[in-house]
Amino acid sequence: MQKRIFITGASRGIGAAIAGYLADQGCRVVGTTRDVSKLGDDAPKHQNLTLISMDVTDTTSIGKAVAAAQKEMGGVDVLINNAGISHLGPFEEMPDEQGRAIMETNFFGLIDVIKAVVPVMREAGTGLILNISSLGGRVGVPFQSYYVASKFALEGWSEAARMELETQGIDLVIVEPGDIKTDITSHHLLCEIDSPNYMEIYENTCRIVRGNVAHAGPPEDVAKVIYKIIRKKRPGVRYPAGKGAKMLSFLLTVVPDRLVERLVKKSYGLA
Repeated sequence: MQKRIFITGASRGIGAAIAGYLADQGCRVVGTTRDVSKLGDDAPKHQNLTLISMDVTDTTSIGKAVAAAQKEMGGVDVLINNAGISHLGPFEEMPDEQGRAIMETNFFGLIDVIKAVVPVMREAGTGLILNISSLGGRVGVPFQSYYVASKFALEGWSEAARMELETQGIDLVIVEPGDIKTDITSHHLLCEIDSPNYMEIYENTCRIVRGNVAHAGPPEDVAKVIYKIIRKKRPGVRYPAGKGAKMLSFLLTVVPDRLVERLVKKSYGLA
């Protein structure tokens, strides 16, 4: 059966790779982006893919997009919540509006999309929701505190909600990418540093983050994990995705917290 996929944040990065890969596999895909009219030539194109406008922080926009996806595909078998924003900056100096924007997009916006799609799946008697989290939803990362908070919240919410949705015949799965080679660093919300308290270590961490992303695996690695999950009859609770993610996910379950913290500090230049 040709799966009908609705994916948020599909115009670039991981979302574009997932949308394009699933379209290549014969799935029918409707992807969203904030404003279709602003897409460039690098936006994903495929005969099985349609891109539409949607703002995950606007419930009216969400309702219109879900209705458009239903009209385009006749229903939604799989929802992939990929839209999100990230940041770099000390929590003390992050403007309140930036921190709240991250939570609104990465957490509350995602929930609003699910609320709009669940009735469609319930009527069909089946459905699959994949929430794109991060390994940063399992362990703290310096200078990304609000992003990490949004992903920790997403993971806890997803664990609870999947038990509720299971009674409706709907599966919910968490996907946890590690570092992925995309242009994400050019889209980080960057914090202007005025205080000398964090200046040196913050700038060093920013260099390390950009280096990690530059040497990470391609976003297609995540797309392949997504496709495997979609094909499973009974998917699990969470799946790591990307270069080294499976090993890191395992280590987080067996290594003591203080040692994990020490390893994170060392990897981000804070040791």
